[in-house]
Amino acid sequence: MTNSNELYARDDFVACGWNYDVAVENHYGYSSVMRSLEESAKEKLESGLEEQGKILSLLSRSASMMLSPTSLNEPFKPYFQDFQAGRRSPLPEDFTEAELQFFDEILEDIAEPWLKSRLADLLWLCKKPRNPDYAKTAIDSYTSHGLDSDTWHRDVNDCWERAARLCMQLREFDRLDVIKNQLFAAFRLEHSNCKFMTLWLAELMDKLNIDSDFKDDIASTLFNSGNDLVDLGDFNSARSYYELSAKKYKQSDDENGWLESLVALADCFEREADSRAAGSNMVANSFYENAIQAYRRIPTKHRDGFNVSEIIDGIRRKISVTGKESLGEMGLVKTPGVDLSDTIEASKSHVSGKQSVEEVLIYFAGLSSGPNYNALRSGAQESMQDDPISSLFGSTQMSSDGRVVGKTPPMNLNAGEGDQDNETVLNRQVQQHFGIETQLVVEGQILPALRQILMEHRVTKELLQALCHHSPIVPEDRTYLLGHALWLGFEHDFGSSIHLLCPQVEHIVRMKLKEAGAHTSNIDRDGIEHENGLSTLIELPQASQVFGEDLCFELKSIFTDSQGANLRNEAAHGLLSDNSSSSISTVYAWWMILRIVVHS
Repeated sequence: MTNSNELYARDDFVACGWNYDVAVENHYGYSSVMRSLEESAKEKLESGLEEQGKILSLLSRSASMMLSPTSLNEPFKPYFQDFQAGRRSPLPEDFTEAELQFFDEILEDIAEPWLKSRLADLLWLCKKPRNPDYAKTAIDSYTSHGLDSDTWHRDVNDCWERAARLCMQLREFDRLDVIKNQLFAAFRLEHSNCKFMTLWLAELMDKLNIDSDFKDDIASTLFNSGNDLVDLGDFNSARSYYELSAKKYKQSDDENGWLESLVALADCFEREADSRAAGSNMVANSFYENAIQAYRRIPTKHRDGFNVSEIIDGIRRKISVTGKESLGEMGLVKTPGVDLSDTIEASKSHVSGKQSVEEVLIYFAGLSSGPNYNALRSGAQESMQDDPISSLFGSTQMSSDGRVVGKTPPMNLNAGEGDQDNETVLNRQVQQHFGIETQLVVEGQILPALRQILMEHRVTKELLQALCHHSPIVPEDRTYLLGHALWLGFEHDFGSSIHLLCPQVEHIVRMKLKEAGAHTSNIDRDGIEHENGLSTLIELPQASQVFGEDLCFELKSIFTDSQGANLRNEAAHGLLSDNSSSSISTVYAWWMILRIVVHS
């Protein structure tokens, strides 16, 4: 093994004189540390100080990794990865024993906490046998960063989370208590320059499950902050606070606080809808729908105490009014033939130049409103009238592996539209029209817009999970799974995404139908109760009431209809290959679920 001193010398590092002196507004966490080391390395090499340049370049490599604090075993991710070329930036396993030994030799010479915590953490992960002192050094360095809104999302939040998880791993409960108390002390401060800092601190403590001593105080503070934001007319921010206060009240077994938070959350949607009606009835209509969904989260036995039924009836009347008024606000977007170039450019422009990832996701989800079932059905009927010959013969649908997955009978000319066989023929035509529409949307809108987003923004898994957490349609115990599934799409891993999405979509449909009073299971002759699958659930009469006719059709076509994509059954039975799991349909399904989550 090569001696570290033959490659790197401690004296050369000390002679470098590197320091990280970056203004707060220019600091972006470890990426800024990496750039500072890179620039210093270049200066040394240009000055002929080759050994110092090599050392700073090595340290830059160590700082390049992105901190992923939720994982104890793989807390560092490469900052870039090219799967096609088989290249990536460094990971911990890439550092040699000699390099690790050098990190150990210089650790005490480093005062700068960003670099010190990084090297100490690498030594804890990679050096054998493991030495807890390295982890303790990392903890102390991670927590030396101040708790303020300017730097919170510039890796400081990840540093504190990583420190806490290291404490848990080492059972360093005294250090963990210090972290817990520091976070809560910061939570109690008034962060007048940032309306979300209080929420972010509470979310981290909740995520780490270290707030048991403060749950009541946290819940009431969050609820009161939500009330203050409502008074300012900031309903969107208020909902974030009410959502977490509801969770904390429930954890504290404070049923009244939990219910009041849910009511306040639902009321926020209605208030925002009222405020939006003057500008757009279409937007207001969407918020009224969200309000109803939010009120349905209140258990049936408690609804009378909050007049929920009467409130929902009032909201439904508002939905009827705004729905009619919104018809005049709708416009028609036409695609010029099969040439998608204009559509592609319009889609890229639609998502380009947005100030935040949150904003761009709203625009991305609004690329298309989804299918209009009545319009598709009318178009299919016109096609059949213009070309009736194709409908006079039956057809067989086969899978990619040669299995017969569906049959369509010939049209019965002696029967009317209500005939079951004729409805099957019409559905085949509808599915063909929707298949063309899906392809145009994916190739002309979704994929071009996705490429543009990834050119301008970094979409994190944590953001998608937070989006799911705040979405009323996503169950609170499914935010990680669904957020992860949606994030995989932004990694272009649609195959993995669809296999996670299919069962979660079925669960969401089942839960929403249960809330509406539908029976979602059956009991066999032995008295054993079985939950019905998605294909059965979506056919229940309550499905159209809960989801609307258009979304019901879209869900059936994409997930359960043998004449459509049928992704739920294909995924459930392991029939999707590497190629078919990244098809037009799977891309559309991923985006459709993102659209539903964003707009719910």
